[in-house]
Amino acid sequence: MKCPCCDQEMESGYLQTGTRIAWTKKIHKVSLRPRKGEIMLENNVFKGVNFQAYICKQCKKVLLDYSDKDYEEGQI
Repeated sequence: MKCPCCDQEMESGYLQTGTRIAWTKKIHKVSLRPRKGEIMLENNVFKGVNFQAYICKQCKKVLLDYSDKDYEEGQI
């Protein structure tokens, strides 16, 4: 995959976290439920979380694919 920023080839791998990963507009404590406009990409308290990801070591960008995950979008 080509990097969308610098057009160099990206390396395939995985982005892993301990228990949760969420997309937020502002940094705050991640809760069990996402806030309005936020997306909880994975919420598994008992095991680690991983996503297929691509890294560009040239411009230091990471892209991840969550199309195979069930995610919850915040409503409140």
